[in-house]
Amino acid sequence: MVPVSLNPNTVKSRASRYDEAENSRWCYTCGTCSSACPVGTATGRLRPNEIVYHARLGLYEPMLAMNEIWHCIACNRCSNLCPMLVKPSALLRNLHREAEVRQIVGPTFLQQRREIMDWLPRILWHAANAVLQGKTPNVAQSWDEWRFTPLPHAVKPLIRLGSHSGQNAALKAELGRFGGPKTDLSACFTCRECSSACPVGQEPAFFEPLKIFRLANLGQIEELLRSPALWVCLDCRSCIAACSQGVKGALLIHHLQELAHREGFVSKDIFVKWQQARDDVFRCFVGKIDRLLENDPAWQAHVQSPAAA
Repeated sequence: MVPVSLNPNTVKSRASRYDEAENSRWCYTCGTCSSACPVGTATGRLRPNEIVYHARLGLYEPMLAMNEIWHCIACNRCSNLCPMLVKPSALLRNLHREAEVRQIVGPTFLQQRREIMDWLPRILWHAANAVLQGKTPNVAQSWDEWRFTPLPHAVKPLIRLGSHSGQNAALKAELGRFGGPKTDLSACFTCRECSSACPVGQEPAFFEPLKIFRLANLGQIEELLRSPALWVCLDCRSCIAACSQGVKGALLIHHLQELAHREGFVSKDIFVKWQQARDDVFRCFVGKIDRLLENDPAWQAHVQSPAAA
């Protein structure tokens, strides 16, 4: 019997030279990753389960010609929520590395895309600030203005002294659980693992998980529940995965959002209006990435080549 010789380029990931495990073959197409993706739910332009399915079939050349692989904001929410421990975000990062190594995209595109991703926390903060002020932000018109706009007030440093007030005790008791699971807020000892893992924590002035957890531990209700930073969180669960003390930061932030709504610190329709504004941010993000690709000669040459078809 003649052994079957399989072409490794069509079966094994071209990106397998990189260290990040993709676990693509564990996927059973439940769709959790796609429903978890903030860009996908906002735009319909990115479905991680389809990317993973392509990988299972060894269709790496078609994937390397898809605009969608560049729409990922590397929040890791798809990977953190996958019940089978598949890592769509790792697959996408490996595809990015492969595209860079093979010069499928040019260095100008990579630099400009990185800049757009760096602006995201600032854009999200200003969009949330507008919503909290009762406005309906026009994200497309405001994007360029917001990316150069600093915070409208002085940034307070982290408070490092403890508090034993009744307000502090009441807030800590309130935040001890979110639904059934414990948040383990009191276990935080400010190591910054959460902030280091956070995909939108690169500008601490606009969003830093540790500051939110610290303020919660100190009972700073007003500053917490009125802050636009509370709404920048993507609920990606990266802070939970990174915390060695078991603090469930994403659950805590979601609980704070619910508390702000319940106690009247924000409008009653905040969740609807914020979802609309956040979706607008991601739609603008995808549009900007697409325009960069349209203007990148290396990408255009690749997608028009026969190998990419």
